[in-house]
Amino acid sequence: IQCCVCYCSLWTGVCATQAQLRVQIEYSTPHLKLLLPDTDSEIRDVVFHYAIHGPIHTARAVRTSFGWQFSRDITEHVHSITAYADVHYKNGLAITTTRHTLTADTQNVILPGSRRIRAVLFREDFNQEFDPWNMHTWKVEVSMFGGRNWEFQVYTNDKKNVYTRDGNLYLAPVPTVNDPRFDENFLKTGTMDVAELWGLCTNNADYGCSRSGANGMLPPVMSGKVSSQPAIRYGTVEVRARIPRGDWIWPAIWMMPKDSVYGVWPRSGEIDIMETRGNAGPLGVETVSSTLHWGDAWDNNKWSLTHAEKSSPAGKTWHDDFHVWKIERTPDHIKTFIDDQVILSVDAPADGFWKFGGLSSNVWSSGSKMAPFDQDFYLILNVAVGGINGYFSDTANWGVRKPWANNSPHANLDFWTARDDWLPTWQGDQSALVVDYVEFRD
Repeated sequence: IQCCVCYCSLWTGVCATQAQLRVQIEYSTPHLKLLLPDTDSEIRDVVFHYAIHGPIHTARAVRTSFGWQFSRDITEHVHSITAYADVHYKNGLAITTTRHTLTADTQNVILPGSRRIRAVLFREDFNQEFDPWNMHTWKVEVSMFGGRNWEFQVYTNDKKNVYTRDGNLYLAPVPTVNDPRFDENFLKTGTMDVAELWGLCTNNADYGCSRSGANGMLPPVMSGKVSSQPAIRYGTVEVRARIPRGDWIWPAIWMMPKDSVYGVWPRSGEIDIMETRGNAGPLGVETVSSTLHWGDAWDNNKWSLTHAEKSSPAGKTWHDDFHVWKIERTPDHIKTFIDDQVILSVDAPADGFWKFGGLSSNVWSSGSKMAPFDQDFYLILNVAVGGINGYFSDTANWGVRKPWANNSPHANLDFWTARDDWLPTWQGDQSALVVDYVEFRD
């Protein structure tokens, strides 16, 4: 007699049994195979997460006649393998198997299905061409506004900067002069009317819609930025992506409030799931950070109290592979992860963030103890370049010469003039933020 537990979702019409949702780990030197022996046609995709006595890797399974499978060869010596899987159904149901470990004295380990069933609120696999998905679930930024950091890019909806290919979204920075409409003389003397050039302008702040090169060089880089139309309050947001490599590139996966109910930034909060710099070395792609921005005024941002960094394993960088960047939000805590390794963990202060930050008054008195992070936030993916807010410090040891000073009145011109130094580090798709999927779960 076989006994199993059945997990049913009446609103989806799917019933998944523990016997059905079993992941097999098989290892015979040097070959590793992960298998979900389930051929249910209602399964849309399966994502395996596995660790070989170290960081957790993520792999998309392939459907075979035996079920869903992933395999690879392992070159290092193996003491143990830990794995679990996310199973996604076509109608929104998602089931995560529990973790289990295969050790040197075992041959095959079965991972039973988890009792945790979560609804997928929003998922994007970027399998459509640019125009259709752009119109429905994403807003594409088209503006020179750089978040008051005075970054060096203009965000466009051009397919050189924002495009999908082979099921991935690419946000790619390229020199503005790569567009045949522009040359160096235009950057220095022309007028960049964003709406005229790209059909619309989404943000007019800080001359975001129109600038003249005669008043300071126009943005020397075009890049991509998209924001999700759906928003989420409590639950998880997961983004599988590969960060870019290239000097002075500034990629980010972050969130902003749908409605600024507590006031202007940073009163209503900002959540940076992942930020990094594209430069080589420990100040660049070897380190990623997560940050919560909050405070009662722009010059009293208490971000340093809710900031953490994560270094890559020795000899590797976070650019080397795709990783799963995730945030978990509840009424009691916020946690960010890379491949299920915690980057930042913040518990809701018992007396609220105003006491935690030593503010003179409670600007979030109408909210919960998690305020301002108790509201709906939407997701933003972007690749910025440079800027003068200090994110690229003038005094840090970058290993190469930083081509502009943050107090320079012509920082973007100084940056562009030194392009022979930094542009060779931008190697095609390697300098793009490449996103495999985005998922919101309750």
